[in-house]
Amino acid sequence: MAAVARLPHTFTSGGKTYVMTLPDEYESSISNVGTVLGITKSTGALPPGTEHMTLKAGLNAGIIFHIAISYKVNGVRKRSKLVCGRDHISGGLALAGSTFRGQPIISSVIPEHLTFS
Repeated sequence: MAAVARLPHTFTSGGKTYVMTLPDEYESSISNVGTVLGITKSTGALPPGTEHMTLKAGLNAGIIFHIAISYKVNGVRKRSKLVCGRDHISGGLALAGSTFRGQPIISSVIPEHLTFS
């Protein structure tokens, strides 16, 4: 699989608009998850008041979350992690039936991380 281009995408969370550089997999002819997650590929000038954000800063601030999806390619189960704003978590958990990389999504969950102390 060829490398996916990283382009600016906008999303809203808590009434603010943010721009973040993400892989170009959210909106295309083979993926429709961007509309459910509220993520739009940015073309042209950004809306006024848009704040730039990095993935790490958004995760640390609780503005964005990871959503783990599962889909099948030729009978082999694949997983990917997507991001969504906190206002669209319910949509992120209801991605089953949407398409990603041309394949129907089987399930979507918020990944759990174990921490050992």
